[in-house]
Amino acid sequence: MNANRRSTAVVLLEVLLALTLFIIAAAVVGSAQRSAIRAAEDMRLQTQAMNLAQSVLADLATGRIELADTPPTPYEEEDETWTYEIVTGAITDADNLKRVTVIVKSSDPARPGACRLTQWMLDPGAQAEQGEFAP
Repeated sequence: MNANRRSTAVVLLEVLLALTLFIIAAAVVGSAQRSAIRAAEDMRLQTQAMNLAQSVLADLATGRIELADTPPTPYEEEDETWTYEIVTGAITDADNLKRVTVIVKSSDPARPGACRLTQWMLDPGAQAEQGEFAP
């Protein structure tokens, strides 16, 4: 009878140990899954910020937006939690080129996202002074 109790206790101990290991493994997998979901959301926000910055650069290239420094401005067409800022700078080697940096940020603290894109663009003001045609 004593041996029967020991074998029952050992089986119970094995079951408890297996259950503990299963719970720990489930917690690790759940944590990894939450981390992956968070990383995917961060990448989605980063991609959205990059797309918005590229659209501002395209609007600058087509003349829809004036090529000048602007403070943080909310998007009119897209989600209003996103803002863009345009920073221009002269390039010393060329009078008709400007370095244009578009900074896109999310103003929602629950959804942080940002992107900074820089591109050289022809300065329409310098072209008008020189009387040259630019595409």
